[in-house]
Amino acid sequence: MEYPYRWLATALSLFCALLALPSTAAAKASTWKDVQGATFKGEPTEILGPFVIFRTNGDNGRRVLLRAFTPEDCRRIQAEIAALPPRADRFAAARGQATRELVGYVFRVERGEFVSADLADRPEPELMLALSGSHNSAEGWYLSANFNQFYWRIQRVYPGLMEGVFLGARHDIDQHRNIAISSGMPWLVADLRRQPSMGSFRRYIAAKEGANAVLLTRHGVPLVAGAAGDVGEMRVVVDQMSDLLWQIDPDNPAGWPDRLHYLKATRPAEFASSRAEPLLVGNPLRADGLRRHGVKRVVARLAVAADGKVTPTLLADAGDYPAKLAGALQAALAQAVVAPAIEQGRPVAGTLDYRLEVPPAEASHEAERAWLGSTAYPVLPINDWLVLRPIKVSEQDFEMTIIGEKSDGTVILNAFEVNSGKISRAAQMTAFNSDFFAETGVDSVRPREGDRQRIDAETELTWEKIRSKDGFVDMQTALPKDYTVGYAWAEFESPREAEALLGLGSDDGVKIWFNGELVHDKWIRRPSRLDDDVVPLRLKAGKNRILIKIQNATIDWSFVYRLRLKP
Repeated sequence: MEYPYRWLATALSLFCALLALPSTAAAKASTWKDVQGATFKGEPTEILGPFVIFRTNGDNGRRVLLRAFTPEDCRRIQAEIAALPPRADRFAAARGQATRELVGYVFRVERGEFVSADLADRPEPELMLALSGSHNSAEGWYLSANFNQFYWRIQRVYPGLMEGVFLGARHDIDQHRNIAISSGMPWLVADLRRQPSMGSFRRYIAAKEGANAVLLTRHGVPLVAGAAGDVGEMRVVVDQMSDLLWQIDPDNPAGWPDRLHYLKATRPAEFASSRAEPLLVGNPLRADGLRRHGVKRVVARLAVAADGKVTPTLLADAGDYPAKLAGALQAALAQAVVAPAIEQGRPVAGTLDYRLEVPPAEASHEAERAWLGSTAYPVLPINDWLVLRPIKVSEQDFEMTIIGEKSDGTVILNAFEVNSGKISRAAQMTAFNSDFFAETGVDSVRPREGDRQRIDAETELTWEKIRSKDGFVDMQTALPKDYTVGYAWAEFESPREAEALLGLGSDDGVKIWFNGELVHDKWIRRPSRLDDDVVPLRLKAGKNRILIKIQNATIDWSFVYRLRLKP
């Protein structure tokens, strides 16, 4: 693949000096103590998962676990946050300090046209992903192309939580429009002329060089920020954002104690003269595990004592699960984390109706969710590869179409297909849907450096050894590479039998065989982008083998990967 202005020399990426920039608003800061007992000044702006988010000096951000605060401080936090505008049902009516600055001043790319964005059809986002780069730098184009999958992944896993906005730098209005349209930006695009008035965002514009990415709250408090002009920089900032999103995920058990601590401190005051029923904080049942055991529906009544202890009663007639699992389900529900009922400001016993419908399996969605929560997993390096290239495929064997990519995973970039009815036997043997090992099986592919490989009657190639660079494998050679196929093979050691996740980007189409089994097959034309695809793998203790097939249409030819081992 080729990006416009790729010929420009890559400039050094520079992260904005956030601490040195002036505040956009005078924070109503008060004094607090963190978990170490140190005092600091800040304005609490929102609760995100187990954290309270503070705006500190200079509009910088600080997040602190809720359990660090006394019940009295939790009530102070609640009162100060309640004084701020609540999250709006419609983005068009946003009142957050950052989100309201965008209303009426953002565009969107629709069907190749640059149009005013309609913000009335979606809720005000809790988080904003601000991306800044220039039409006139390689880093700006890299950012524009490579945040695409991360953005869509968040839309699929956490719908409505986050929206993105592009802030142009060091280019004019026509170039602003061109980079948005040419790179197919799926997020909002700020009005270039209005950017200087966007106080919550202007400090993150890449004013001098490079490209920046910042995740901030709807009130403009930065949570994660970093340069994002190349694969190394993007790897760091995307992982930091992914880790934060997993930490605030309601299904992450690590955050339940903090949420419970906060609710136990604030609910008595909130319902000092009324009653509130028990509130489920942590659900111990997981849909994927239930599905594997044939569970379709769980319905129960939870008796919750004043101290939060749960005694469940399964409503068998309403549920749909194997009878032998009743005891296990009941024991699991007894571990539910629940804030007790409140009456006249005091915790009292109450009941909570529980119902869980197990949805149909969505392997890709579950893999993406797991990937966002896997940033702390150990990475298994695969440094050395044997590659077989280039296997020529006739240009007329490709039919080009544009089919798109949306939040549901539908691809909108150019995709290619092989018309097997028009190609020769030699072309069929080298096309994406055929392999040189078709008769002997993929498990027969165990090459050594320098081995000669017969592809067909006219083609014989040599397995060459190459070393990846930070997970990037460049398949290009001095030989013609347009409309070609290549293979990359590696063997690596796993310390134990375990599940793993492979994050992969490819330029272009890709097939993956793992320990002799086809585990991934995707027709697509795209640049190599970090973690475009997430492929679950089951590793054996000891040696494991992976074979990757990459089909290239034109220009660049590569793949980028990282393999994470589940603890």
